[in-house]
Amino acid sequence: MIEQNESILKNLKDIQSLRGLLKSEMSISDPQEGKAIATIKVYNDAPVSPDGGDIVFLGVGLRIIIGSEKGMQEGSAYWLSRISKSRPSDNTELRRKYDEGTWFGSREGVGSFPVVTSDEESHGEVLFPGESVIYEIKTSEAELPYLDIRVEGSVSRRHLFHISQMMEALKHWSQPLVNETFHAVDKIDFFSPLIAIANEVPVFGSQTTFADIDKLKTEIEKGRAHLEAVIAEMNKVYPSAPNQKLRDYMKEGIGLYLKSAGMAFDATQKALSSGDMEKMKQAVEEMKGKLLKTDQVKLQRAKLMSQFGIDY
Repeated sequence: MIEQNESILKNLKDIQSLRGLLKSEMSISDPQEGKAIATIKVYNDAPVSPDGGDIVFLGVGLRIIIGSEKGMQEGSAYWLSRISKSRPSDNTELRRKYDEGTWFGSREGVGSFPVVTSDEESHGEVLFPGESVIYEIKTSEAELPYLDIRVEGSVSRRHLFHISQMMEALKHWSQPLVNETFHAVDKIDFFSPLIAIANEVPVFGSQTTFADIDKLKTEIEKGRAHLEAVIAEMNKVYPSAPNQKLRDYMKEGIGLYLKSAGMAFDATQKALSSGDMEKMKQAVEEMKGKLLKTDQVKLQRAKLMSQFGIDY
């Protein structure tokens, strides 16, 4: 009996530990003329689960208690006019996985697992792993000592115990095509020519010559030609990718990097034609930064390879 009770208590502690994944931090601006802004960031620090069982917080919000006699009489309307809210980091990729493909379960073939129900949304913010909400509260220096602000929310039982099991038998057919897609993508040299251009960019300043400008214009034209070639190659591989995650990697990972590089080339070309040294310097520095920004794309590739069990 004692062992059973200890086991129950351990399981309860494990469940309660999930509450610690709802993180919050607060900062208060220096009071100006007695007024201040309290900024509270609330975020879900839980890891993402690849096969269901996501730790999602529902009904997230602020409970505000004022310890002064006057403050106890202030209602929700008082605070609604003084609090603004923003959602800077919604995890659209994670939310999208709940609505992939076609659901077949009930007799009518409907009733799939909704990402968020209307009831869940009505009780407060819904935070999936990696998501956050930021509150800005207009307050006063005189009010601060009497404020008791608490972040509250609940762990979603519906999401926590949701199960999504992949049929391993299908890998016999899909894995060869996945491997083939990765090999085809890896054969396309997306980054090296653009990084080489970035490394050849001269430092712009008073010592910059017309020859330096002409050389950079030539490098940009090479970069444009490279972008056209790799986009054409990627468009050949894209349709045959056997998985949406692979297509997202090509479109939203590599594709956005290439688009960013193209926009940087355009901005730099325009600045070089302006004759304004300060504009040229700024555009060149921004272009170089964008061309060298490959870490996120490579990290996305590494995560995908891990998910698909590829280790070459």
